[in-house]
Amino acid sequence: MINITFYKPAYPFGRVCTKIRKIMRLTAVLILISTITVSAKSYSQKVSLTLKNASVETAFEQIRQQTGYSFLWQQNAVEGLSPITLSIHNADINEAVKACINGLPLTYQIHGKVVYIKNKTVEITKPANPSAFYAGAAIPQQFVIRGFVKDSVGNPLDGATIRVQGTGFETHANDKGEFEIDNISIGDTLVISYVGYLTQRIVVRGRTNYLYIMLSASDNELDKTIVEAYGTTSRRFSVGAISTVDASAIEKQPVTNPLLALEGQVPGLSVIAKNGVPGSTTLVQIRGQNSLATDRLSFKPYDQPYFIVDGVPFASGNANISQLSNLANAQSFNGGLNQATGIGAFNGIDPHDIESITILRDADATAIYGSKGANGVVLITTKKGKAGRTSVDLTVNTQLNQVARPIQFLNTQQYLQLRKEAFAADSIIPNDNPNDYSGAYAPDLTIYDQNKYTNWQKIVQGNSTHNTDVHATVSGGSANNTFIISGGYTRSDFNYPGDFADQRYSLHSALTSASANRKFNLTFITDFSYDQNRSAGFGGSSFVTLPPNAPDQIDGNGNLIWSYKGVEMYDNLYAGLKQPTTLQAYNFNTSLSLNYEIIKGLTIGGNVGYNRNTNTEHSINPSTSQAPDIYEPPNISAAFANTVNQALNVEPQINYHTVLGKGTLTALLGGTYQKTTTYSSQTQAYGYSNDAFLGSVDGAATTSVFDNQDLNKYVAAFGRLKYIYDQKYIIELSGRRDGSSNFGPGRQFGSFGSVGAGWIFSEEKAFKNALPFMSYGKLTGSYGTTGSDASQSYQFQALYGPYPYTNTTPFQGIRQNIPKNLYNPDFQWATTKELNIAIDLGFFKDRLLLNATYYRDRQSNQLVAYPLAAQAGFATVFENQNSTVQNKGFEFTVTSTNVKSKNFNWTTSFNLTFNRNKLLAFPNLASSSYATQYVIGQPTSVVFGYRYKDVNPTTGMFEYYAADGSLTSNPNYKPVSQGGDEVVIGNREINYMGGFGNTFTYKRLSLYIFCQFQSSMQPNAISSLYNNPPGYEDNLPAYVLGKYWTGPGDTHATLQRLVTSYNSQYTAGVYAFQSSTGAYTNDTYLRVKTAALSYAFPDAWMKKIAIKGGSIFCNVQNLFTFTNYKFGDPEQPGDFLSFPLQRIIAFGLNLKF
Repeated sequence: MINITFYKPAYPFGRVCTKIRKIMRLTAVLILISTITVSAKSYSQKVSLTLKNASVETAFEQIRQQTGYSFLWQQNAVEGLSPITLSIHNADINEAVKACINGLPLTYQIHGKVVYIKNKTVEITKPANPSAFYAGAAIPQQFVIRGFVKDSVGNPLDGATIRVQGTGFETHANDKGEFEIDNISIGDTLVISYVGYLTQRIVVRGRTNYLYIMLSASDNELDKTIVEAYGTTSRRFSVGAISTVDASAIEKQPVTNPLLALEGQVPGLSVIAKNGVPGSTTLVQIRGQNSLATDRLSFKPYDQPYFIVDGVPFASGNANISQLSNLANAQSFNGGLNQATGIGAFNGIDPHDIESITILRDADATAIYGSKGANGVVLITTKKGKAGRTSVDLTVNTQLNQVARPIQFLNTQQYLQLRKEAFAADSIIPNDNPNDYSGAYAPDLTIYDQNKYTNWQKIVQGNSTHNTDVHATVSGGSANNTFIISGGYTRSDFNYPGDFADQRYSLHSALTSASANRKFNLTFITDFSYDQNRSAGFGGSSFVTLPPNAPDQIDGNGNLIWSYKGVEMYDNLYAGLKQPTTLQAYNFNTSLSLNYEIIKGLTIGGNVGYNRNTNTEHSINPSTSQAPDIYEPPNISAAFANTVNQALNVEPQINYHTVLGKGTLTALLGGTYQKTTTYSSQTQAYGYSNDAFLGSVDGAATTSVFDNQDLNKYVAAFGRLKYIYDQKYIIELSGRRDGSSNFGPGRQFGSFGSVGAGWIFSEEKAFKNALPFMSYGKLTGSYGTTGSDASQSYQFQALYGPYPYTNTTPFQGIRQNIPKNLYNPDFQWATTKELNIAIDLGFFKDRLLLNATYYRDRQSNQLVAYPLAAQAGFATVFENQNSTVQNKGFEFTVTSTNVKSKNFNWTTSFNLTFNRNKLLAFPNLASSSYATQYVIGQPTSVVFGYRYKDVNPTTGMFEYYAADGSLTSNPNYKPVSQGGDEVVIGNREINYMGGFGNTFTYKRLSLYIFCQFQSSMQPNAISSLYNNPPGYEDNLPAYVLGKYWTGPGDTHATLQRLVTSYNSQYTAGVYAFQSSTGAYTNDTYLRVKTAALSYAFPDAWMKKIAIKGGSIFCNVQNLFTFTNYKFGDPEQPGDFLSFPLQRIIAFGLNLKF
C-alpha cells in the first residue's frame, strides 16, 4: 500500500485531490474485478468436462472456453455424428480432444493454438502458411468456394481480402472470418491478404466445401499494422507521412520519459533534452517552427505537436507542469510557463506500458484533426492483452547514472595563478580585509588554505546514483475477451548531494470484449500514475564554480557552516539543500471505445475519454537554511502551488467498409466534443514563527495568492474516404469542420482538409518485367490545410486583471485591475498549407526499403499580439498578421535486412532530415515592433548581433566591426537600420539531423546500437564563461588556460583580459561578445544514444525451474559523444552550468511465467 501525504492547501483544492483519490481507488477495484472475471473465463492448463448426450460441437466449445484453443473443421465433418457422453478431469488438451472424438470417424492435429478436426478418411497435413484443406470431389466447370480466415491463434480476421488473381472478383471476410466467392475454376489462384499479415496465394486444384486459411503475422515492414488518425493502416497502403516507434525500440532505452525514446528515431522529428534532472521535460517539434512570437517581448515560441494517448488528448501537452523553482525549473516565471525547462507531464507515463508511438507529419495524416494538427500529431498507444493462457511478465533492472560529458575545471594551483594574474593586471594587491570595498578583498588568496583542493563538480555531479525500475504485467484472455493489468515502480535519484529523487508508481489496465458473433466490440483502457519529484529549491550547478580551495560548506553532522576564519559564508550553496521543493503529480487517463456492426460493413460506435493531470507543489525556506548572524529573526517562508489540467473528449463515429468494383472503399464520419480546462494557483506564505509550521499555510503571518483559470471548448465534424483500386491505386480525402471558443462570434468555425493519392507502380506488369529486382515501388502525394487557434482562451476579448505578482493595496475594499487586451472581434484561425511528395522503393523481396520525401509547409494569418500606444488604454491587441512562415525540406529513411539466417540476423535503419525555415512575407515589417526580431527571407530563429573580430592585442578587450567597417570594443546596440552596429549573424535552425541503428542477433544473443546526430549553429560555452568575469572569485573550466590575453602584443589570445571585478568598459565588451559571432559555433555531434545487449535463456533451462522464458540485459543511454563542441554537452549549448545530461547504464532481468 502506498502512503501519500498531502500538504494542506490554502484553498478548497484539497477536496479535489481527495475526490480524485476516491475515484482512483474505485477504478482500481473495478479494474481488478474485471480482470479477475476475464481471467476466470480465460485459459487453464487443464480441462475438466462432464457431458451427457451432447453434440461434439458443444464439447469443442467447452474446451475452447477453458483453454483458449480454437477449433476448425469442415462443414460436413461433424454433421450427423452421434451424441457423446464423457467425464474428464484435469486433462491436457490432447487428452481432452481424444476423449471427445473417441469412437467417431474424426482425427485432429494441433498447430499453435488451433485444433484442426477432419474426417479420418481424409489425410491431414500440417497447414502451410497459411493452411488450406480440401475435400476432393467431382469438379464442375465453375463453382463456389466458401471458407474462413483466421490468425495463428484462431481469431477471425474481419475484413480480410480474398481475390481471384487476374480477375475483378474479390470479397472480404465477415466478422466471423467467413467468406464466399463464386465463379471459381480449377487453376485459379486465390490471393488472401490482411493488413499486418503475410499475403498468401492458394491455387485451386479441386473442389472443396470449405477452405480453412490461417494467416501468419508479417515480419515485412510494409505490412505491419501502424496506427493512424482514427484507425490503422499499413506502410504499403498509406498515403500520409507516418512513422512509428514500437515497444521493442522503446524498451531498449532506460528512460523514464517516453518522449526521450524518440530522439533521432523519426525523420522530421526533433527531440531535445534540456537537462539531466530526473523527471524534466523535453522539447518536441515536427518539421520546424511554424508560428511567430505572439508578443515581441516574449521568448520566441517553440511549436510542439498535439499529443493523444489512447484516443484522448493529453491535457497538459508537453508543457512544464511545475510552478515553483527547482533544479529542473530554475527560472520560474509566468506561472511556470517556461516550456524550455521544468518537470514534464509525460514522466507520468511508464514506457513499459506503451505499445507504439506514432508520429503524423503531413496534412494527409493530420488534417482530420483540424485546428490541432498544424504542428503534427503524436499518437501514443498503450498495450492491450493478447489471446492465450494467462501469463506473467516481470522486468527488474538497476541503473547507474553518471554525467555524460563531465567538464574539467581548474585545480587549486591553476586557479590561484589565474587569480594572481588578474590582480596584477588590475594593479591591485589582494588583502584579507572584508571591509575593503575597493576590490582588493580576496579571501581565496589570503585566508583559504592554499593547498586545499576540492573538486566541486565531482562532489556535486560526479558521483554515481543507483536507480531502480520494476515492472510486472499479467495478461491473457480468450478469442473474444482479453485483459492486461500492469504495475510499475521507478526511482531515479538525482546525481546531486542530498536526498533528492523522482519516484513514480504506475498502474495500467486494458480490457477488450466482443460478443459471440463479434458484432459488438468494447475496449476499456485506464492508466493512473503518481509521481513525486523531490528536488533542491536552488543551488543548481553554481557549486561547480566555487574556488577549489574554498572551505567546506557543511560539517561532519551535515550542519551548514556559516563562517571560516572570519569569512562570512552567508551565501552557502548547501543552503539550497535545506530548501527542498516537492512536486506530486497525479495522472489519470481513461478511454472507452464501443462499436457495433449494424449490417455487414457498417459500424457505429465512438470513443469517450478523459484525462486529468493534477499537481501539488510545496517548497520551504526554513530557519536552518539561513545564516543566523544575518537573518535574525530568520525569514521563514513557504510556497504552495496547485495545477489541474483536464480534458473530456467525446467522439461518435460511423465506419463503412465495402468492396466497390475491383477495389475497397472505407469511409469514416464522426464528430468531436472536447472540453479542456486548466486551473493553477500559487500561494506565497511568509512570517512563520517556527519551522514546524511550514507544511501549512495557516502558520504564516501573511500570504499572497495568485491564480488562473482557462477553459476551452471545441466541437467538430470530421470525415475520411479512402479507396484502394486493384491493390495499386489509392485515393484518400479527409476533412474537418472545427469550432473553437477561443474566437468571437462569426469567427469561431474553420474548415480544414486534405487530398492524397498513391500509385503502387511495382504492381504494374511493365515494371515487374523491366525491374524484377524491385519488389515494391510507390509514389504518393498530398496537399491540405490544417489550422491553429490561440494558445490561450478568449484573447479576442477585452480583458482586465490585477497587475501581476504585486500586492496592491485595495481601494475602498476593492483591488485594482488594469486593462490588458483590447477587444478584437475579427481575431480568427491561423492556417497552414502543407504539400507532401514521397517515393517508396523496395528491393530484393523488400529486404531493402527506401523512402524519400519532399515537404513544404506554409503557415499564414499568424496570431500575434500588437503593442498599443499608452493613450489606447490597453497594452496590446491580439490580431492576425498577414505574414507567412515556410518550412520545406527532405526526409530520407532506409531499412534493410542485411543478413537473415537460422542463427544470425543483421538489420539496419537510417533516417536523415534537412529542414529550411524562412519568413516569406511580413507586410510593413520594418515599421512594426517585430523589426528587431525577424527578417524577410531569413529563418524565424534569426540571430542579431555583432561581427566579432578578435581580442585587441594592445588593450586585451574584445573587438567588433562597426557598421562602417571600423573596429570598436563598445558597439552600438541598435540595428544597422536604426544607426547601430547590429546585423544578422546567423540562425539557430537545425541544418540536418537523423539517426541510424543496427541490430545483430546470434542465436540467443542480441545487440542493438543506435546513434543520433545533429548539426546547427548554437551558442558556444565560451559565452557562459562571462556570467562572472574570468579572474573573478569563480572557478572556470580548464579550457581557459592559454586562451586569455596576458599583455600587450599577445596576438594569440581568444579570451578577453582577466579582471577582478566589473567595470563599464569590461561589461560593455562582454555583453557585446555574448551577442556576437564569437559566442556562436557550429554545434555538430554524433552520440551513441543507445546500446542494448541481451541474452535469452535456453528454453530447457527455463523448463527446469517452471518458467516460460527469461533474459538478462544491459541497456546504456548516452554512451559516447563525438563532437566539435569545446566543452560541456552539445545538446545543452551555451551554458556549461546547466544540470548535465546523464549516462545511464541499466542491468536487468526479464522473466515470463
